[in-house]
Amino acid sequence: MKNELIARSLVFGMVVLFFGASVTSAYNVEPSLSAQPMNRGNILYVGGSGPGNYTTIQAAINNATNGDTVFVYNNTYNENIDTKLKKISLMGEERDITIIQGQTTAPVIRIGSSDVTIAGFTVIGTPTEVVIQVASLSDNVFIFNNVIKDGGYGISLLPTTSKVTISDNTIINHAFIGIQLQTSSYDVISGNRIENNGGQGIELSLSSNHNSILNNSIINNAKEAILVGGITSTENTIAGNNISHNQIGIRFTSAGSNTIRSNNIQGSTMEGVLLQSSNENAIEKNNFIQNKRQAAFKLSSRNTWDANYWSNWIGFKLTQPLFQKFPKVIGGLLRINFDWHPAKLPYNISTFA
Repeated sequence: MKNELIARSLVFGMVVLFFGASVTSAYNVEPSLSAQPMNRGNILYVGGSGPGNYTTIQAAINNATNGDTVFVYNNTYNENIDTKLKKISLMGEERDITIIQGQTTAPVIRIGSSDVTIAGFTVIGTPTEVVIQVASLSDNVFIFNNVIKDGGYGISLLPTTSKVTISDNTIINHAFIGIQLQTSSYDVISGNRIENNGGQGIELSLSSNHNSILNNSIINNAKEAILVGGITSTENTIAGNNISHNQIGIRFTSAGSNTIRSNNIQGSTMEGVLLQSSNENAIEKNNFIQNKRQAAFKLSSRNTWDANYWSNWIGFKLTQPLFQKFPKVIGGLLRINFDWHPAKLPYNISTFA
């Protein structure tokens, strides 16, 4: 009984902590989210020493009904799990030592419906497969406070998902992509640490619109930190992120009317920002620091660059008053763009990841 009271307190505390603090942006971005109601159902226990506790997570899920919470005690669980069509919460006792280790080529965790919460686990995949997958037509899904590692793809949102919140996770060491959105909209990706992935840190593909990528630390990924592309992806906001030591910081392909604002973009081995066939995007108040090529564009027009800090701006090399009025030149294919108001000092941008 004592353990069950502790578990109930942990579940309540995790929900209050997350929904009280994690989706507020310091950059006045208002994500479109439906509030997740606190589940009023039963709590099913996995592991631990209580009478009647389940020995596998899947067995508890199979016996859960909509609104229930599956609480998992600290241990290592060697299984792949599927929430099926159940609207449930899956909560681990302690993130670093409540471990789900995938055993097959299926997703380690498959979220099969709307209104599902996953929190408090270390989830370990296999090098070719997805660790956490959100099925098509799912919305109001919350994935927070997890370690997600060693898979092919960390988190994958399948086409027609929406209003998924991915917050305060550590997403590391995947063979391909840390977080992948495919025709997914109105999602919030915030406060995550996304590092050492073999492809992109975050990829928005096909037609992914109205997403917010906020306050993440995206470091040491082999390709782009953030890739936005596909058929067309519009009205996405990338703000407040620390984007450091990736091949390319941010790349847009066929992406229009997006905003890149108040990010640290530094140490890229190629471009800090690269726009390809992408129009009417706004790039403003970012720090571009010691990227091999700070920014470039190809077959792109009507993009605006304003008030960014450029570590290689000519005004830092030639201090005469005349050169202090020079814009920053951004080179493109057969044309150039200008940042007419380059910042004289770097912005103080901090993330919560």
